[in-house]
Amino acid sequence: GSPLAMLLARAGLKVLLVDRMRFGSDIMSTHFLKRTGASLLQKWGLLDTIRLLETPEIRKLTFNLDGVSMNGVAPAYDGVDAEFTPRRSYLDKILVDAAIEAGAEAREKFHVNTLIFDDNRVVGIVGKDKNGRTVSERARIVVGADGINSFVAKEVKAGIFIDAGTYNCGFYAYYSGMPDRRDAVTLYVRSQQRLAYITFPTNDALDVVFLFWPNAEAGIVRADLEKAFGNSLRAVPELESRVSAAKRESPFAGTHRLANFFRVAHGPGWALVGDAAVHRDPITAEGISNAFCHAEILADELIRAFNEHSSTLDEATASYDRRQFKRLKPMFDYTVHQAIIRPSTPQSLARFSEAAADPDLSNRFLGAFIGSVPLNVAFKNEVLQGFTARVQQANDERQDRKLKTP
Repeated sequence: GSPLAMLLARAGLKVLLVDRMRFGSDIMSTHFLKRTGASLLQKWGLLDTIRLLETPEIRKLTFNLDGVSMNGVAPAYDGVDAEFTPRRSYLDKILVDAAIEAGAEAREKFHVNTLIFDDNRVVGIVGKDKNGRTVSERARIVVGADGINSFVAKEVKAGIFIDAGTYNCGFYAYYSGMPDRRDAVTLYVRSQQRLAYITFPTNDALDVVFLFWPNAEAGIVRADLEKAFGNSLRAVPELESRVSAAKRESPFAGTHRLANFFRVAHGPGWALVGDAAVHRDPITAEGISNAFCHAEILADELIRAFNEHSSTLDEATASYDRRQFKRLKPMFDYTVHQAIIRPSTPQSLARFSEAAADPDLSNRFLGAFIGSVPLNVAFKNEVLQGFTARVQQANDERQDRKLKTP
């Protein structure tokens, strides 16, 4: 929500930004700011602030599938040639400060209890401020940037129109003293066990170790996360040895609610952005960059509606919804494909090995994963159609199950 508030305030609009938590809290996150998102921070004049915090800049990428490593460097995107992996406590504070500097009013520890409706149009909010006082505020537009379990989405009954299922649960922790610390991200996949591991550096000389298990195992994993981590790391001895030599500096964080869906993201007087609008498995770490994309598109539409009167607010939010869906749907399909970790066959692993031996193919594949290479450049059209068909099939199956449920 903060980037949207910043962009609207910079355009001279009156903006109120509220959050139920303290601004700059260290919330659950992938930490991964892809160069597609970093390019927007650069455009907004904020990327250098991220750099000043000594946030790691990631250029080297490794995808290790069943012991076969693909190494490469993804192409730059809009002048940005690195990923950034900031802790959310730093990133969110930068974004909120930028919104306030632009002229937005910001209130932390504000709990929204209900939306104000005029007929079927949202016209404001009612909530309690940090001192417990009931406050009501009226607005021309209310935007829910409130996550996968969005209160705004529930209140306006925003329907999910693509539901591609949930395949994984994911948990991570911070570690200090990781040997062989590197400004690189490594994704390990052990397809026979349907396990995935991602490791990368973040602020404060810490490393993030992120593990994914099949969602069917979520109960066992959550019952003893330390044991689950220890047992699963044995499948990757290289990573196990690094983690064993390090010190865990945080509790495990994560969730088994890694749904893949698109919600209707607009309606009379309201819009949804970020995970409230579209949520996908974090295995491709798209969340932060997607949220920035939403902010840019919705701000563009609202500024033209408010300042140029080129459209009504409802037309603006409808246009935003169409544009964001068109922009994000291909990567959504690809993410679902990656989240459904299927056991490698000898033939598929041989093809991966051939690609890994070709630097151009490796850079193209890793660039697609990062988002700096268009998917239609990295993959043949029939492969992309397969990604889309898989999402449609998953959605249809879930709809059929709902219809059969008494």
